[in-house]
Amino acid sequence: MKNSIYKRILAFTAASLLMAFSCIGCGSSPAPSVPASTTAEEEKTEAAQPESPAQESTPVASEASADTASYIPADDEYFYVNGKSPEEITGNILFWSWDPNFFTMVEKMNDIYPNVTFEFVTIASAEDYLQKLQTALTSGGEIPDILAMEIGMVGKFYEMGICEDISAEPYNIDKDLLIPYLVDIGTDNEGTFIGIPNTAAPGGLFYRRDLAKEYLGTDDPEEIAAMMPTWQDFIEVGKDVVAKSGGSVSMLPGMDSLVYPMVNQTGLSWKDGNKLMVAENFTDTFELLKEVKAANIDSGMDIWTPAWNASFAQGNVLCYPGSCWFQSFVIEPNDPDGAGNWGVTSVPGGAYNWGGIWWGMYNQSQNKEAVAAWMKYELSPQGAQNKYELIHFYPGVKAAYSSEYLYKPNEFFANQNVTDFYLKEMDEMTVLRPLSDDSMFYSSMSFFAQSLDSGTAQELADKVEEDLISSNPDYQK
Repeated sequence: MKNSIYKRILAFTAASLLMAFSCIGCGSSPAPSVPASTTAEEEKTEAAQPESPAQESTPVASEASADTASYIPADDEYFYVNGKSPEEITGNILFWSWDPNFFTMVEKMNDIYPNVTFEFVTIASAEDYLQKLQTALTSGGEIPDILAMEIGMVGKFYEMGICEDISAEPYNIDKDLLIPYLVDIGTDNEGTFIGIPNTAAPGGLFYRRDLAKEYLGTDDPEEIAAMMPTWQDFIEVGKDVVAKSGGSVSMLPGMDSLVYPMVNQTGLSWKDGNKLMVAENFTDTFELLKEVKAANIDSGMDIWTPAWNASFAQGNVLCYPGSCWFQSFVIEPNDPDGAGNWGVTSVPGGAYNWGGIWWGMYNQSQNKEAVAAWMKYELSPQGAQNKYELIHFYPGVKAAYSSEYLYKPNEFFANQNVTDFYLKEMDEMTVLRPLSDDSMFYSSMSFFAQSLDSGTAQELADKVEEDLISSNPDYQK
């Protein structure tokens, strides 16, 4: 599924941003406040009700004043749900998440909807979230009003039958506000619109500028991309880096970090119904992985491990395949002193999507109006800006890309215009349709990418199929 959005988004003007919403009145708008941090504890807490929707001016609000002019006034009909004004919308939203940053993000709706409260539950991981949800559905336990559908599990939600049609009356969540590929993923196999995106998630190759200057002779992202448009070019550049550094610097951390980009770049599916297509479609992927491994340009570190995390600050790895959310979720936490020493460029082999979460509405929720209200806030200009300022989530809302705040120089990336880069990647990338058990497939591919010497490419692909069948006997070769 190819996208063609870059030129259309860049064509947006301030006027067309306003026209993207059905009804936008005149008047002053609430300024955004700096989000407060939240600690991650395994407990359920009830969020405090704000005394007043009034917001205090902050440095962030002052710097973004040009963008707040595009905010939709709180009394505009856009924010009405089922004929009710924001002040009339009530409810106590149960929300589970593995990242407490999302709690802060959700609470910001009180800027518009002051009478909605929250109960937050911290879950250990996305995998634990799905397990807890399935257990609650079976046992009759509490189900969150807002459903968090991580990209590896979106296909599972397509089949679970627990998501409301959020485009239908009386919710009227307007999918036309969104970047098209994100709408496609948020639409189930029956054509029902079940989820809005948390973020666009174009991939990129993140690199240390100090190492790039020393071993590549440049830290310019376009020049680096031109050096290695293919994985074969990447291998040759990597060999040169290892040789020049005397083996002290590797080109990449480990082989499993290549699984997500290489799989997605193929544009191929790993199954057709219950028939497995791994051997047919991804034997060549294992061949390519083995070719990279044979070049001895990786450090042998598995992704998401402590060694992988520590390497970002150690300066022994030049580049890391990742996604736009790596800045705030991965690189900054692991290299807190690295501001100005990082860049991002195109991944060899083509653009791809990595990650994302889609938010759905539980179809048995007793707080549907409140959930719909939150979704309207999320898709508003102020919701999009809050999300970006909170943790650099790149909005899924098309109109946001005519806002100045997204194009301010990114100091962490040495003032590189990363938004333009991500837009170009979205324009070029191939996006795979989510499938049930995607997370199982990627986990298996990553496992065998860590042990490439255990067989030929064909044997490794066969082992992935055997692994999938052992977890789900309905699958067939």
